[in-house]
Amino acid sequence: MIVRKNISIDQCYVDKLKPFLEKNNGNLSAAIRDTIETASLTLAGRTDENGEKSSCKASQNAEFRNGLIEEEEFLLVHHTLFEWLVKNTSGLLIDESTVYEIINPYKIKRIPDVVSYINLLNEKMGWKIKVDAEYSQGPEPETASLTLSNGNPCFREIMAHSLALYLAKQMKLDVQGLFCKSNVTKVYFKRFEFLDFQKVPKGLEENFGCMESTFREIQKKPEFWKNLIKTYRQQNYQRLSMQRKTFEAFVSGDLPSVAELKRNFELITGNPPTAFTLAEHIVIFKEIYLTDGIGSDIEICTEKGKEYVKLIHDYSDRKVCDSLTKYYSTVFTSINYSFKVTTSPHMILFEFGKNLSSADFSVE
Repeated sequence: MIVRKNISIDQCYVDKLKPFLEKNNGNLSAAIRDTIETASLTLAGRTDENGEKSSCKASQNAEFRNGLIEEEEFLLVHHTLFEWLVKNTSGLLIDESTVYEIINPYKIKRIPDVVSYINLLNEKMGWKIKVDAEYSQGPEPETASLTLSNGNPCFREIMAHSLALYLAKQMKLDVQGLFCKSNVTKVYFKRFEFLDFQKVPKGLEENFGCMESTFREIQKKPEFWKNLIKTYRQQNYQRLSMQRKTFEAFVSGDLPSVAELKRNFELITGNPPTAFTLAEHIVIFKEIYLTDGIGSDIEICTEKGKEYVKLIHDYSDRKVCDSLTKYYSTVFTSINYSFKVTTSPHMILFEFGKNLSSADFSVE
């Protein structure tokens, strides 16, 4: 039955009907019918691709979250407080047991299952993060990558960290690289031989747990580290930090031998000097030099064929400068690479190369 009504409509509302009028060739009655139909669908809840009403799904997800909160499995945390927690615990590894509270290792054993589960959890929890995965074929993928997009960057970091730990422990995939932008976090993985399940693989620790071992040491001796940091800060880091034997050698004037330095190097790195390239030796030396605090700065070049190490110091006494030159010459002699030494006030330059004569470098 057609019901006819006389209605008055202001021009502003007629303008809003313009898309519907154009669709119906100017037929106002048809345009109004389309408008009413659209409004009715909106009020009833729009339907998504799977035929489910989005408003109904949103309501179900809200009930799911409320249920977890009521059961005290989840806790509401203020957005700003959460970001503060994440930023101030960055570099510390999440406990494995905590990750297993989120992802059950007995039920989820394949990468696609992990991605599917996390995306479903994201939707239910309203985290607004989308996870995609790429991986090589086979029951045990050799390589994989995860892309986490959208959502809060801090929570994306936590999720990437959790997924990386899960893949490392359950699928022997260690982190090879981490790429972060404002709206995307990408993690690259590669298969590795995991012999000790009590330890964390190197890539995971470097990318997500770089402060873990440091924090554990501080926990063991908090007073020592607090006093040490306080002293360094008060003295603007103008202090030395070296092995006792090295200190004894400098004081006595009897510098360590090449053999002793080789042993020390192996104790520090866990490998003999021959296990490293010249470029790797230079990088390791830089870390030790800056940690010892003997000099004030260092400049290095690891480009093949142009390698050099420039040590910068504040010492003026000739004997001290000579001792430093002899000591570091012995250090570089112990790694079995030819070099030439050049000294000038407050600087010692070690240049490495294949075309150096025996007179250019130090041997013992």
